[in-house]
Amino acid sequence: MSSKAAVFNGNIEDPFYTIESLPIPSVPKNKILVEGISYAFNPTDWLHILFKLGPAGSVIGSEVSGVVREAGSEVEGFSKGDFVTGWVRGGYEKDVGGFQEFVLLDPVFALKLDKSKIKESILPVGISPTGFIDTWEGAAGITSGLTTAGAALAHDFQLQPQPRTNSEYQDDYLLIWGGSSSVGIFAIQLAKLIYGIKVIVTASKKHAEFLRSIGADAVVDYKSSDAVDQIKKIGSGKIYYALDIIANLETFQAVYDATSATKSGKVIIDNLALVDESSIKLDPERTNVKFRRTLVYTLNGKPSSWGPHIIDPTEEATRDYKHFWEQVLPPYLSKIKHNRLKILEPGLESVAKGLELYKDNKVSGEKVVFRIK
Repeated sequence: MSSKAAVFNGNIEDPFYTIESLPIPSVPKNKILVEGISYAFNPTDWLHILFKLGPAGSVIGSEVSGVVREAGSEVEGFSKGDFVTGWVRGGYEKDVGGFQEFVLLDPVFALKLDKSKIKESILPVGISPTGFIDTWEGAAGITSGLTTAGAALAHDFQLQPQPRTNSEYQDDYLLIWGGSSSVGIFAIQLAKLIYGIKVIVTASKKHAEFLRSIGADAVVDYKSSDAVDQIKKIGSGKIYYALDIIANLETFQAVYDATSATKSGKVIIDNLALVDESSIKLDPERTNVKFRRTLVYTLNGKPSSWGPHIIDPTEEATRDYKHFWEQVLPPYLSKIKHNRLKILEPGLESVAKGLELYKDNKVSGEKVVFRIK
């Protein structure tokens, strides 16, 4: 048997890939082999192609939901027949990636799904609304966002699970710049469900109602000329945590400025890229600000790279993430909603359309998904 796969061909102009038949990989002792049912696009799928972060011959794609066909001898918590969703760094290594019929996953980046809640019906092509995780399409695109949001909250911010009422964070604020992104959508829900903290997000007006429905206490239009002042007023000097999901120089400066009213107590500002404080204008009198960066590729305890940057894992980050992923998150999974879905035609031929959507920046507030057949 073989596994059909979307393989990067080295081009940064369409066509970006070819459909090839690869051998079904043997299963290492610490991995699980998943037969994919539904697949989701991630912004990094296009970025890996654009910047040629992986070689020609690497399998494109990051996120998949399906059925475990084999579990390695050292794997705990997963076995043959389990329904799962997970992610892998696609477009980075030869023959490794998500958009293929049989996918090797690291259990550290996989979640077991409740079989009784996954509907076998196929969602039609087109736009499907947000909902709880009860379809293969809805499950396909949750893990990278949950991983990233969870690592930021549990490790970089060092938040501790709290009751939803009378939380020690109930008067504090978390600012999320980029609330309608996948990471933002999950960060809002985790922050409210698990940590009981108030949440301010930036997003366009069209997403405001949905973001409030999943827990955002305030939504500020990032296009407003006074967005930073609005955030400062809402936060009332109590924005102790800030997560910049967009993570460019303009947004990083805005996030820093938006937290400036918080004079007492430590302020932690995190971002999802390699932006650091040397890139923005700082107030020398603000000595209570700490900066962090979340890069999920090292959370399995292995070094990784982003272009020329080599990022080493830390024991603390790996420990905090694994505790969150294995112990804290599972009881809340049934209460979390996935993004609105944009469902493409089945088949690996749809990979081209999905990549073009991200290339042309036409994805906003939704997850693009497809079935392989």
